[in-house]
Amino acid sequence: MRSHLLAQTALMTALFAALPAYAQDVSATSSDETANEGEIIVTAQKREERLRDVPLAVSAVSGTALLSQQITTATDLRLVSPSLNFTPSANARGEGFAIRGVGTAIFSDTVEQSVGVVVDGVVVGRSGQATGDLLDLERVEILRGPQGMLFGKNASAGLISINTRRPQLGETTMELKGSYATLNEIKLSAVGNLPLGDIAAIRIAVGGQTADGTVYNRKLDVDVNNRNEQNARARLLIEPNSALVINISGDWQKRRSRCCAWTARSAPASSPFGALNAASGVIPSIGNREIAAGAPFFQNVDAWGTSGQIDYDFGFATLTSITAYRRWKNADNNDPDLLPINILDINDGVSNLRQFSQELRLTSPAGPVEWVAGLFYYNQQNRTKSNQTGTLGAVALPSLLGTTLDTDTKNVSKAAFGQITVRPLDGLKLIGGFRYTEEEIDLDLTQLRAPGTVATIPGRFSGTINGNTGANNWSYRLTAQVDVTPSFMVYATHARGFKGPGINTLGVSTSVTEVVKPEIPTTYEIGGRGAWLNNRLNFNIAAYQTKYENFQAQVFDQGVVPGRFRVTNAGQLDTKGVEVELGVRPTAGLSLSANASYLDAKYADFENIACYTGQTILPFGTPRTSDRQCIRVSAAPSATAVTNGSGNALTNAPELTLSLFGRYEQPVGDLTGFVQTSFQFRDKVSFSAAGDPNLQQKGFGIFNGSVGVNGPDDRWNLTFFVKNLFDKFYATNIISQPVLNAPGVYSQFYTPDSRRLVGVSLGIKFGQ
Repeated sequence: MRSHLLAQTALMTALFAALPAYAQDVSATSSDETANEGEIIVTAQKREERLRDVPLAVSAVSGTALLSQQITTATDLRLVSPSLNFTPSANARGEGFAIRGVGTAIFSDTVEQSVGVVVDGVVVGRSGQATGDLLDLERVEILRGPQGMLFGKNASAGLISINTRRPQLGETTMELKGSYATLNEIKLSAVGNLPLGDIAAIRIAVGGQTADGTVYNRKLDVDVNNRNEQNARARLLIEPNSALVINISGDWQKRRSRCCAWTARSAPASSPFGALNAASGVIPSIGNREIAAGAPFFQNVDAWGTSGQIDYDFGFATLTSITAYRRWKNADNNDPDLLPINILDINDGVSNLRQFSQELRLTSPAGPVEWVAGLFYYNQQNRTKSNQTGTLGAVALPSLLGTTLDTDTKNVSKAAFGQITVRPLDGLKLIGGFRYTEEEIDLDLTQLRAPGTVATIPGRFSGTINGNTGANNWSYRLTAQVDVTPSFMVYATHARGFKGPGINTLGVSTSVTEVVKPEIPTTYEIGGRGAWLNNRLNFNIAAYQTKYENFQAQVFDQGVVPGRFRVTNAGQLDTKGVEVELGVRPTAGLSLSANASYLDAKYADFENIACYTGQTILPFGTPRTSDRQCIRVSAAPSATAVTNGSGNALTNAPELTLSLFGRYEQPVGDLTGFVQTSFQFRDKVSFSAAGDPNLQQKGFGIFNGSVGVNGPDDRWNLTFFVKNLFDKFYATNIISQPVLNAPGVYSQFYTPDSRRLVGVSLGIKFGQ
């Protein structure tokens, strides 16, 4: 199958060059273009620089380019950057991004993501805060490899930097956009820019989207995994003189959806899970889009934030101050048994997160010696209450079993950072940077029998835990850059990153505080960037090797009933790979690109993890002749059985990822017609650290396309589009069914893009 898919990919690559197609080259498309065609300005090193001059593995894509692909949510950014991936979860508290195969999808409130997210310079504490609509974007920068040195905190695997559009002085404009697609998907947005005298302007953007659900619940006769979201953003710009710039912004988001259900992928008819599904008319299978859950799925998100940025140019340096406060409340429930009987109907949680951050930074002007120095403070408090209630399959019990968990966590981070760039010789640039970080985490945890139940869930500790942990760390980056020619440079980088410690709050079984050690990546990278023919040909390449010490992982233990998640350190993780980006504009109106990533990511040292369901269990004391053997840890028949995950592929980390894009435009009178196509291929992935062969998604390719017309001066545009042209189903996560698990019983998550979507969009601009 894989050879067939690779052959198909090679064929499409060959055909692609002959087609008038759309290529959104993430390294050659941005609304930050200068007079040089296709020139891109990014802020990956906390100063405005041409992308071609930045010795980092960074991709940039403009908001305009994202809209042309109908990409309006952060989770879909994986479609434009092969090194970026996203793992969904049962709620926004557990989902997460991954870069170069490394990410942290963890429910625990004390453990942060390996991939940082920054919005307009403000660090976002949980990735779930940034998975909503992308509204009024200027550009998105995706920085690969350890990036915590300059960007806030804990971006040990990489960073997503989201930049919204600033108000424009002297412009009065209005932009309206709307689209309609299958699944009754409706997206609407309005953006207005208004000058306030000569020195100020305000920009207001509002938007929302709704869509029918992608999973049908036969029991409750309702579609789930629908979308219903509204958001707004306002930015005020004040420039009283050439030295002072003030930006004040506020944003708001509301989401109400019946999210986030998974479906039965496989189950023997003889198993209780299979029999109960069959009795409800649900057939577990790849591509199954039905459940028969007796309890509702929902996810309600309310979020808002405000920030103020002041930039003052003293001449010798520019002082930047960014002050921000954010709130995020997430309430959710899922029915993990997926069945009409109450085995575990209540599995809810309410998180109330508050965060405050302050950054002070001095940045020198461009010159022979450039430097950045700053201080950073971050304070996050998160109160989460959750409940698990059900019979756990023991129908003879007179009442319910249940546990309620109340956690109050506080994370304080303080840091000092700096970077200096010198040019000792023409064409040679040396860069050195550091960050000193102090992290402190406090936890108050109370876990008790849930009200209305007769006993706690088996294996759960009852009582109160007060724990704390912390760490101090030095991280750094050393880079040498050589300008081989005025249009081509090469670089080499050695960097050490940091992600702070945590405390396990999942499936707590004892009164012992389970501390999760800090995650430390060390990376070596070489790369090159070239731009030729007046920037009509762009080529970027990066090769890297990274070792993660004490990688923070979430594993699912099926050795207890019900199964439980827990957080642990995976010892060592090794990743290496090559990334290539190519963009070409051979003739007027035609642009093409091909972006690819080859990744080899493995658990190098991940011992004594839970065996997968159905794995042969050997008696205690059996000499291990293979790392994959599952052996009990004691002679007791009910003792936990463990295996060795060392050498297994990292979860949800495809070896090969390929993105092809192309666009052809042709003027017709005052109008401009266009056609665009794209193709994304992702290699097979495993979703099991223990190596369960059933938790694999085969490689697949997705075709998208659109055709449309732009009005005079781009005052309006009309686009007809199709996503997933050949209606290819694929899973974005495959799991052992959490409740009533047995050999051969598996479930799957999938996104709306795993089916064909056909639609039309219209955009109109007014003013000037």
